[in-house]
Amino acid sequence: MSSPRRSILGLLSVAGAIVLTTRPASSSPAPLGDPPRAAIAYRDGLARVEVDRLGPRAPAPVGLALEERLAPAADRGLSPVRLRHASGRVVSAFVDRTAIVRLAPGAEARLGEVGLAPLRQLMPSLGMWLVEDVTGGDGVDAAARLAGDEARAIGVREAAPNLYLRVTARGGPWTPNDPKLPGQWFWKNLHMTEAWGLSRGDAKTTIVVVDTGCDMAHPDLKDKLDPGRNVVDGSDDANPDPGQKGAEHGTACAGLVGASTDNGLGVAGGCPDCRVRCVKMLTDAPLPISKNVDAYQFALSVDADIVSNSWGFVEPTPVPKALADAISELYDHGRGGKGALMLFAMGNDDRVIGNDELEAVRGVLGIGAINNLDESTPFTNFGDSVDLVAPTGTLSTDLSGPAGAEPGDYLSLFGGTSSSCPVAAGIAGLIVAAAPDKTSEELYALMIATARSAPYATPDAKGHDQVYGYGIIDPVPALKKALGIVDPPDAGAGGAGGAGGSGAGGAGSVDAGADAAGSTAPPSDSSAPPGGCSCRAGGDAPLPASPLLGFSVAAIAACLRRRRAPAARRPRPGSPSR
Repeated sequence: MSSPRRSILGLLSVAGAIVLTTRPASSSPAPLGDPPRAAIAYRDGLARVEVDRLGPRAPAPVGLALEERLAPAADRGLSPVRLRHASGRVVSAFVDRTAIVRLAPGAEARLGEVGLAPLRQLMPSLGMWLVEDVTGGDGVDAAARLAGDEARAIGVREAAPNLYLRVTARGGPWTPNDPKLPGQWFWKNLHMTEAWGLSRGDAKTTIVVVDTGCDMAHPDLKDKLDPGRNVVDGSDDANPDPGQKGAEHGTACAGLVGASTDNGLGVAGGCPDCRVRCVKMLTDAPLPISKNVDAYQFALSVDADIVSNSWGFVEPTPVPKALADAISELYDHGRGGKGALMLFAMGNDDRVIGNDELEAVRGVLGIGAINNLDESTPFTNFGDSVDLVAPTGTLSTDLSGPAGAEPGDYLSLFGGTSSSCPVAAGIAGLIVAAAPDKTSEELYALMIATARSAPYATPDAKGHDQVYGYGIIDPVPALKKALGIVDPPDAGAGGAGGAGGSGAGGAGSVDAGADAAGSTAPPSDSSAPPGGCSCRAGGDAPLPASPLLGFSVAAIAACLRRRRAPAARRPRPGSPSR
């Protein structure tokens, strides 16, 4: 190209750049609805959250259960926002005109002074209310306004917008006569026929399944299900929506927790004599945090012993404090004041779970997934929050009739950490029934202390592995510990895999003090309390690096308030390093 021509093109390029950078804003009309507003911030507990408004308020998707149903129809709608957390996480959400607040007793009568109206109580024991902004603003405006001295003066203790977030679905041998039991290899791996010989649960023990709802008429569930709750539409109909993607998910979880067992039909459930209640909470559309709180208020109101949660947020999200408080309230004060067991699936994204996420909430027992060879699955999430792992429950109940995902009322390809969590929850039901007077903290410590060493784990000095947690949940030694059964010194642990050892030490049962080969447990000086915990009585729950021979539950409980920083995941056996 000639030099003069190149010069001309260069001048044109510069001129074009000037035009592009100085041209006036578009004169196109602004979209209908609320005008965009500047960024604003609120505090979720002690954490500052900055909010970018992404657009005007718009009608909500058809079928979405809006909290604004109590407001005038013309005001209904959701505003898209972007949340910027101090940790660096950025999360997409929607807000309506409501906020979640914690109030001093009687303060609800003075909310009008700060432009709010009370709609309903969410969790009375925490003073938690759902309120509506009556000044024309939304929940973000309300939360920001309530951070001032005027709100504190009338008794507002905390306030946050009612975020809409997208969620997704994470004895002597007794052999029941369920014809599909032979296909439930995970029960065999866990030596469940021996465990059922020690305890089959009881009708006083209730396991709540928070999920897509359950097929209340399923022939292998209907005799085990007590009335549940639909927090999406506020009704008592806990049946799933057949048109929803993955509608069978909750039914499959309920089947693993407690399908009718020894009834000559279908599959066996983990806790044969426990009762099950289902909460329909998962939908395809974003759900407000107040609905999550409703699910746990229901579990609190029915005095649930265990809550099985195979769900999580679609995006890595710092858990809103209102939801964390509701979960911890159940862990602290559920089950008649002894505390409910809150089991959560770790999720299926093959990533580190941060210590600000749902699975790391105080009171949560995080459950990862392993396969039939006791190897971690390629999808299970990992990190400090993993407490225990359990095999994937691949065979369970499906929606009955033509609505099911597979023919014949049963799923043969269920899986993910979503199936490992209810496997562990059913076992937890056996343990609660065997030791009903123990607190949630004591029961967590017992399950961790009696966990079987994962063969591919490389635990740290505190006994914790980022992938396998403190080991594989092991019902036989856990039940023996709960029932006070002490094996003879030469009897071995009798746990799964022949070792029956504690989570990180790989020795014999806690009561026996010897492994299957008869070797003695390491000295007690190797059983010092670890520093990190995933049971989260303030963090996550620890397991010593060696068997807890003579190690008291109180000593384990003391370490439930300490944490570690997350570490990088180790490669699986035979896999290339990352």
